[in-house]
Amino acid sequence: MTLIIILLVVAAGLQVGIFLYSRNLKKQQKKDDVLLKYDIKSRSELFAVLNRTDIPEDDLVKLNDIYSRQE
Repeated sequence: MTLIIILLVVAAGLQVGIFLYSRNLKKQQKKDDVLLKYDIKSRSELFAVLNRTDIPEDDLVKLNDIYSRQE
C-alpha cells in the first residue's frame, strides 16, 4: 500500500514539474517572439507597430527584419 502511495506522489510531482517547465518555456518563447509580444497578426499591424516610438530598439530591428522578409 505504501508503495502505491509513493508512486502516486512521485507521479503527481512529475506532472507538476512538467507543467511548470512547459509554462516557463512558453513564457520564454513569448518574451523572445516579437510577433507574439506585440500581438501582430497581419502586415498592416506590423507596419503600425514599426511606427510606434515606445518600442525598444532591439525589438524594432527584429520587426524590421521580419517586415523586409515578407516583401
